[in-house]
Amino acid sequence: MIKILKYKFSIFLLVFLLFFSLNEESAKEILIYADNISYDKKENIIARGKAKIIYNNNIISSDLIIYSQQTGSINLPTQFSLKDEKNNYYYGSSGLIDSKFQFGDINDVKILLNEGSRIVGKSVKRRNNIDIITKAVYSPCKSRIKIANFICPIWEIQGEKILHDYNDLFLYQKHSKIKILNTPIFYTPYIVTPSPLRKDRKSGFLTPSINLNFFDTKISQSTSFPYYINLSVDKELTFTPTINYGGGVDSSQRFNFDYNQILSGGAFESNLTFDSSFENQNNEKWLKEGSLINVYKNNLNEKFNINITSALQTSKNYIQQTKPNDDLSYTSSLNSKIDINGFNVREIDDLLRINISFYQSNQNNENNKTIPTTLPYITYKFGKGYINNFENNNYIEFYNIFRDTPSGIHSKSQKKLSTTLSFKKNLIKYATKINISSNIYNQLFVVEDKKINNENVSNSYFRSFPIFGIDLQTPFKLKNNYKNLTYTPKLSFILTPGSSNSDKISNEDSSVNSFTINNNISLNRFTGSDKLDNSKRVNIGFDITNDVFESSLWQTYEFTNNSNFHYSQGNENHLSDLLGNIKFNKKNINSNYDFRFDQNENYMKSQNLEIKYENNIGDIKLSYLDLKNKTDDTIISDKETLNYNLVSKKINKYSKLSYFGLYDFKNSTNKETGIGYSYFDECFGINIDFKRNSYSEEDLKPKDILTIMFSFKNLGSYKSTNLAVSEYDKQDIKWESNRVDNELFN
Repeated sequence: MIKILKYKFSIFLLVFLLFFSLNEESAKEILIYADNISYDKKENIIARGKAKIIYNNNIISSDLIIYSQQTGSINLPTQFSLKDEKNNYYYGSSGLIDSKFQFGDINDVKILLNEGSRIVGKSVKRRNNIDIITKAVYSPCKSRIKIANFICPIWEIQGEKILHDYNDLFLYQKHSKIKILNTPIFYTPYIVTPSPLRKDRKSGFLTPSINLNFFDTKISQSTSFPYYINLSVDKELTFTPTINYGGGVDSSQRFNFDYNQILSGGAFESNLTFDSSFENQNNEKWLKEGSLINVYKNNLNEKFNINITSALQTSKNYIQQTKPNDDLSYTSSLNSKIDINGFNVREIDDLLRINISFYQSNQNNENNKTIPTTLPYITYKFGKGYINNFENNNYIEFYNIFRDTPSGIHSKSQKKLSTTLSFKKNLIKYATKINISSNIYNQLFVVEDKKINNENVSNSYFRSFPIFGIDLQTPFKLKNNYKNLTYTPKLSFILTPGSSNSDKISNEDSSVNSFTINNNISLNRFTGSDKLDNSKRVNIGFDITNDVFESSLWQTYEFTNNSNFHYSQGNENHLSDLLGNIKFNKKNINSNYDFRFDQNENYMKSQNLEIKYENNIGDIKLSYLDLKNKTDDTIISDKETLNYNLVSKKINKYSKLSYFGLYDFKNSTNKETGIGYSYFDECFGINIDFKRNSYSEEDLKPKDILTIMFSFKNLGSYKSTNLAVSEYDKQDIKWESNRVDNELFN
């Protein structure tokens, strides 16, 4: 019985395996469809009329297909189309392809890649996953431009041969020319670019940059060969050597290393640039100048994160010369710092910050010796607590700031240990929201070499400084409820000891201040705590609001005669200037108006109106600024400007126009004005921007800035330096290559 069962099981297993193998073989069979199918003497299958061959998601369509059963080749004597298993399409006048679609030859080929790019050539040889196209033209452009009787894409790359590797996803091109509107603009004997089908990063050369500078009879040249290195999934490095030569000068080189790494919980970026002249004659020092910029951010654990930034350079203006578009080139000093931030370190809601800062001069007229170094700066804010229904927060601050020499207002070094006890209580009574708050500052300063009466004084100082405030506001609505408006009168009182700040303490953290509605009701209106607001004052305000409209008026009456903040902000009387703000936001229009009115002298001290309006034509942004300063009925300074920016909607799907400028009403001069045009279709983009800077001084001529940028999908962009320069300055005109975001193309 057991033998019979084993025998039957063996028969069943054999039949199952045979059936499975037949089905699998059948799935790989070539399927042929046509209006008419016949055989010739060599038993070739001849398919005529709407013929199709299907194999593993590969489809060939033609009016005539000849299939050899002996060799497995597919002969295509007439025009045909082929869709491969990756949804790339091939069109040819004739061809020969093997039955597995691994090898073949196609004449007069047109290739449409699945992402929209096109390759056209005289012929193509397919060898496994590599296409070799002869007399090839590559372009991602769908649009066509008609020039005389010739229709061409906006831009294309023509190559003697193009090799498209579907495994590595690269385009290898030999003897290539880049054409724009059928006009050659660039030639290279060999270029490698990522395939348009590539989704992953791959190491290789990026588009090179060649700049020719003509001056008199001399020609200088600058050549860059960027190379991209995909170090791993989370690391990349771009190395760009630039070689300058010719023009009657010795050779010089610039090397740039741009490193990026994604970390678990953060990221690291490093940019190293240095100049070399090791090919110069009689040169003993090959390194000339350099800069190093680093940014490191990471979460150390669930409670701590770290942020390290550094910017160092060997000379004061190296970054300005090498990276003129970098924000760092406009700063007066470079900041290198380490920030460690802690959250919920000992208790819920407490905050810890440890900072170490170093500054380096970035301008030729700056004095390095007076630039400060902070080592360290530590702040710690305790979590919320409650004492007798008052919410309290404790705040500790310590810094050690020093410089090589004291300045006229800063000491050589200063240490501060400060604790701030903050109490706050909110309650609603008699339909009024009441906010009671107070801050108590206890501070110890150790000051070295602070200039007082032309003498450097060193000493230690301690001060305890309380500030108390109460804020009242009662919102209400009128019975008729016009426009659903809410009216809110506001009143606040602030009390302090009234003692003035001492000049014995160097002001390191309270130097930038402004008299605005936002900080008007703050207990300490100074930005830091080296200076403390010694004001006894009352604030009166009134708000009117609804869903689309907000308005606010504030005014302060100062009881203290020696208020440091009040008089330093231009308030010359006990009753301060009137502050106002009006906002209107509805659908496609947003507006904001701020003003400061001096009722004692009866004039508008400052006003600023900003309007943003979107319509069917485009986006309009206007900013009006009016500033006046008056002394003894005489206006000693007066500034009135209008900043305008108009950007059109897309014109004919691809184009945009812009107009911008800054008009000075007092000098009746357009200080800045410019126009711009941008065009971005599915493969090509161009930006043309013209800007003119004018000066009120008659002996200064206007400065014109004209820049052009060409952008090519999958390749990058090329941007000129200022083209609107004199004949002498044209020697410095360069074309800079940059990456381009493919999402800009429509």
